[in-house]
This record gives sequence, C-alpha cells and structure tokens, in this order.
Amino acid sequence: MLSGIYEANFKLNKTINIATLPKIGYHMLNGELVVRNHITEEEVKIPGDFHYLKVVKSDHDNYKLTFCNFLGNEFFEYKKYDPQYSGISDEYKFVDFGSVKKTHNLKFKEYIGHAPKFFAAEGPIEPGSQNHVIDLFELVKSGKGRKVGTFADEFGYFDDQNKLHYYNYHKSVESNTYDPENFSVKMINIDVSKIDKFYLIAEQGDIIIHPIWENLDIF
Repeated sequence: MLSGIYEANFKLNKTINIATLPKIGYHMLNGELVVRNHITEEEVKIPGDFHYLKVVKSDHDNYKLTFCNFLGNEFFEYKKYDPQYSGISDEYKFVDFGSVKKTHNLKFKEYIGHAPKFFAAEGPIEPGSQNHVIDLFELVKSGKGRKVGTFADEFGYFDDQNKLHYYNYHKSVESNTYDPENFSVKMINIDVSKIDKFYLIAEQGDIIIHPIWENLDIF
C-alpha cells in the first residue's frame, strides 16, 4: 500500500488472516457504476448495458460476482481488447460477496451460471456527496425482482501511529479513527453463507463492517 497506509487484517487466534478491510468501493454517478480504489483513487466505470451481474467461480474455488450484459457476456472479457480496460486488475473484475450488504439470507454460489441473476440499480444519494448508493436486485422473468442487498462503499486501514481509520461512505465522507487498545472485533456469525459481517466494538459506538474474507476453507 501507499506510505502511511497499512492493510487492516482480522486474525483468528492472532495468527491466521480471515478477513481484510476493503479498499475497493462501489457507487453510482451519472448513470455509470463506478468501481473505486480508495487508496490509489483509480476508478473503473461500468456502462449501463453491463449493470447485470452473475456468479462465477474464480481461482481457488471461490465464488464471486462479475459484471455482464443481459446475455451474460462478461464486461471485462467483452472489453479485453479495448486499451482502456485491457490491463485492469482482477480486483476490479470481480465483486467479493463481502462487498454486498445483504438484506436476505442468500447463498450466492447457488446462483452460478452463464446467465445474469442480479441487476445493479441507483439507490439513495450518499451524504455530502454526488454519488448514489448501488442497490442489488434479483432478476426475475418480469424484470427487476426483490432487493437482495446494497454494494458496500467502505475503506479501512492502519496509519503510522497504529490507528485504525474506517470510512463508510454510505453514512459520511469523514473517517472514524480507533485506537486498537480501545476496540475489539466480534463476528456476528461465522457461517458466511448466512451473515458475513463483523461488529467493531469501540468507545465511539459499535458499527458493522463488511470485510473481504480469506481462508474460508478453515471453517
């Protein structure tokens, strides 16, 4: 990471990394879906024809979401010869399930297939911003079905003084800062097929964070 910004990991028994606070966030601006790296400030814009999503199997037997059109053609595969997108990192190509704040108990891997199963749509505007939240809807025969979640737009890191900085852009453009001696992390449910969330227990008030999971095979 950049100087003065260090990755924030969650460890099991202080030894095994099980999750990492995200650096990639998602929002909607002027009808385009924006994938933003909050560290480098690099952005990838996904046009409206590719606001559908399907579940794919990535490396290490992990299941993730990827952007596609209504025929199921993946955006980054479709654009692989376009110089604007040909060198894009996989961190932009796939959406980790931890980046979706679910409103229903979904098991995403049950939706795997070539055809899109979800659709991303513009939601409410973020506080102090021109950006809109991205809501995720299930696709049904008649079109847009029930809302199943919201894309997270969060960012967390440690600084040189070992302070944890955490942003939730759905609530504020300002960060919260935590002293490691004054907070602890509690998992709500270790069954990631149900609720993959953490509580950050801190003096300033408890918050729910949505990390990127790792080493799921140990559970």
